[in-house]
Amino acid sequence: MPVIDNRLLDCNGEPEYTENFNRTLALVDDSLAPAPNIVYVDGGRTDSYTEDGSTSYPYKTISDAISDANAGDTISIFPGTYTEDLTLKAGVNLNGQSKFSVYVVGTVTFGTAGTVCCERIIFKTSGEDNTLNFAGTGIQNLQCRICNFEHTTGDGHCIYWTNTNASSRISLIEGNITQYVSSGGGTAFTSDGTAAGGAILQLVTAQILDDIDNVCINLGGAVSWTQTQDIVNGQFVTANTSRFVLTIVSMNTSTVPVLVHNSTNATPSIMSSVLATTASATYAFDGVGGFAFVAILYGGTGVGGNSTLNGGLGAIPLTMAPIRIRSSALLPAGSVAAGQLGGTFEYDGTSLYFTAGTTRHTVSWT
Repeated sequence: MPVIDNRLLDCNGEPEYTENFNRTLALVDDSLAPAPNIVYVDGGRTDSYTEDGSTSYPYKTISDAISDANAGDTISIFPGTYTEDLTLKAGVNLNGQSKFSVYVVGTVTFGTAGTVCCERIIFKTSGEDNTLNFAGTGIQNLQCRICNFEHTTGDGHCIYWTNTNASSRISLIEGNITQYVSSGGGTAFTSDGTAAGGAILQLVTAQILDDIDNVCINLGGAVSWTQTQDIVNGQFVTANTSRFVLTIVSMNTSTVPVLVHNSTNATPSIMSSVLATTASATYAFDGVGGFAFVAILYGGTGVGGNSTLNGGLGAIPLTMAPIRIRSSALLPAGSVAAGQLGGTFEYDGTSLYFTAGTTRHTVSWT
């Protein structure tokens, strides 16, 4: 279209009074949102060059890329193993370029207010170090998708939470939290007594590999745990005012209760549509505090000799809300005599019973 005195001709050849064509393009370009800044890291590069984060001259370590990055930048990591400790920077995100190809071996620390998103990365460490330290006092939001947290040897934890801000969150979608050796007290997840905030997991397995009877998840402080779908292999322990919601989560131990609930908060903790299993002659749930069950399904032969439903007749759905501690078909008299069942309601198909102290009482229907 020819230009005449800064006027464009329309389709009929008549002058059209508009902006200069080039100026119009410039205005259109200026209206577009700027593309996100991608910073590249390739630990496999061994040649010498000035690193600037481009595809031609990527950083060789993730920590150098984080140091130079600004909020809003995304660090794209080439496949490889990166042996380094990382301190996350708010607003700077980490992306592995392909699934199960980027390993970060070292401790990751997030301790400043802000949000960080990670995707397709396996974080792992060993010894007394923790794989992830979630620290600080500000509002922090860590979002991970298709990420694993692993601790291979020693007494450290996979995730150790000390952040004290009630608005802080860790969100994990698809992945595993794995503690290889727990004999020294290491766990898949631990929050200390002053911690606060919430952990939200979806399609995430938390597991102990060496001894399924050791503590896998240890909730302290006022941290809430929300897990939907997947597995907890190892014992789940709550304390302080921590609380949890578990939906369709398989919980597994061998000789100890799958859940020890020692939280005295006024808000009941909830187990909804949960599959709880244990192979030993012990009860599945222990502890004190508010505790509500909703449509629990006990699998296998029940939940252990002292809590087996109807003598172990297989998986039995049982709605039990609200119940102070637990409820089931009649439990062994020895458990009552030992004082293990205080506060338990039981129904054997004919009568309703309530255990107080070491005495089982029959509740009258009239």
